[in-house]
Amino acid sequence: MSGGGDAPASGLLGLRRLISPRSGAAISLGIFVVLLTIYAFSPVRTSFDSRWSLHTAMSMVRGHGGDLTEYMPALKRNDFYAVEYPGGRPHTYFPIGASILAMPAVAVAWWVRPAFFAELQDHVPDGFEKIVASIIGAAAAVVFFWLVYSQFEVPGTAFAATATFALGTSMWSTATRALWQHGPLVLMFTIVMLLTVRASRRPALVQYAGLPLAMAYIIRPTAAVAIVVISVYVFVFYRAWFLQYIGWAMIAAVPWIVFNYWIYGAMLPPYYAPSRIAADSSFIQGLLGILFSPSRGLLVFTPVMAFAVSGFVLALREPEQRQLHIAFGAIVLGIASIIAAWPEWWGGHAFGPRFMTDVVPFLVYFVAFNFRLPAGTSRPARIWLSSSVAVFAAVGVVIHAQGALRTPPMYWNVIPNNIDQNPSRLWDWKDPQFLRLR
Repeated sequence: MSGGGDAPASGLLGLRRLISPRSGAAISLGIFVVLLTIYAFSPVRTSFDSRWSLHTAMSMVRGHGGDLTEYMPALKRNDFYAVEYPGGRPHTYFPIGASILAMPAVAVAWWVRPAFFAELQDHVPDGFEKIVASIIGAAAAVVFFWLVYSQFEVPGTAFAATATFALGTSMWSTATRALWQHGPLVLMFTIVMLLTVRASRRPALVQYAGLPLAMAYIIRPTAAVAIVVISVYVFVFYRAWFLQYIGWAMIAAVPWIVFNYWIYGAMLPPYYAPSRIAADSSFIQGLLGILFSPSRGLLVFTPVMAFAVSGFVLALREPEQRQLHIAFGAIVLGIASIIAAWPEWWGGHAFGPRFMTDVVPFLVYFVAFNFRLPAGTSRPARIWLSSSVAVFAAVGVVIHAQGALRTPPMYWNVIPNNIDQNPSRLWDWKDPQFLRLR
């Protein structure tokens, strides 16, 4: 069992208990089915930047390397949104990582319904896109459950943290509404976290973190922060496994680099250019915005994240994994800093703190430490803290339900005017996005 120091053997959410393999399989399936059902039947769809993810996946399945020429009618219907022309052929401007993860689902859909290809040629199937995103989101929740259970070995804590992760954050209101980059990135991050946490007992596991980290970067360039931090961590504390770690990363990185040279004649696509963040921006305003804006603030939409701070402090009390938890905290700070420095830190037409979705698994993981208090903490203090976390988490569920179940909050982005053209509305406490009724 990881952790140590003066951590108690049990908490208010139950005793430590080992889960048998058979029970573990049933739990995993149950979490996946329940959340997939919730995600898939939540009606809101937000296929905006992600609209070409399935077309790109189908192009790859058909061996065309992301070339969207076959889908010209759909491109025309969408005014060639986010389409670029490397080598004179249309490709999506956004990273291909999410499309790579979608390839199995697209291949199965095409095999079951041959007409699916013709449908892609003519329009954007946002309903099916939401299903694929929901599958990825539900899978991430399963991995997150085992991450928390691996750390605490308390099923109650793992279930509570997973419910918060899956329904009380942007995982419900954003990541599973369309095939944004965020859901696939979170899946990769949760896998990395699980491997590195379990590596405290089985060091060989740390080598495999290289593969999902490389895939995370293919999905979204902000994953570079996690690559740097985790690579340093592995080199310093698991040096015997570092070359294997690099080798696993190369399984994804080398084909992607070859693909980029083939399509763009360069190691990285234009989307990954560092100059994209060099535009004029106010870091302080962005930082305050991603935390406290009434329509984009993380602590407004997901107030339970405030307990990630106390959870982080509690995590540092346990010496066995102190360095790993510092690494997780550094990833959060690094990604948050990039978002705060981004000219459009509010994430365009979205619901709530879309960009901050990327750090959700790290933050909810730290929130869970509030259920493992030092020995000697009084029972009233434990009850008060646990109740506060539960209430704040429930508030987050209610808020994010607005983005997943109701369309008026999405209209907030354009009514009374376009948020990208009038970002001052982001600070209007009289009209917060999640309270928009029509």
